[in-house]
Amino acid sequence: MEPSPQTNLFELQVEATAQSYLRDAARWARFLSLAGFVFCGLFVVFAIVALTLLAGLFNTMGTSPASGGMGPVPIALVCIGIAALNFFPNLYLYNFAGRMRLALQNNDQDHLSTAFRNIRALLRFVGVLMIIAVGLFLLIFLLLLITASRVSS
Repeated sequence: MEPSPQTNLFELQVEATAQSYLRDAARWARFLSLAGFVFCGLFVVFAIVALTLLAGLFNTMGTSPASGGMGPVPIALVCIGIAALNFFPNLYLYNFAGRMRLALQNNDQDHLSTAFRNIRALLRFVGVLMIIAVGLFLLIFLLLLITASRVSS
């Protein structure tokens, strides 16, 4: 008798040691995700502070976007962008931690699969960000080389 396509003759089992490692990983993932959410909130608070308090400071110093200086709005937008970019990896990590905890408590294959799907989404998100960052780095480096060669000639 052949096994059906959905079952495997040798199904993967999670032994006690692996469960212990996964439980520990879920605890650390939860801690790191909660700390990440706090930092996202701090970036948003800093953006609000940049829009309110720094606006007066920039005006008293005579620095304004019209005079070539950087105003509080770009600073706030960068902070909100950083918070948004950090929110999603933390959400994936938090979901991984919660689903992994439920999977290990209830011996539930669906929660285990969802936990691994969330960790895959986290790694994919960070990987795409890394590719974009390396691409921008190379583009800036190339532009600096072109600019330096024009200035020196």
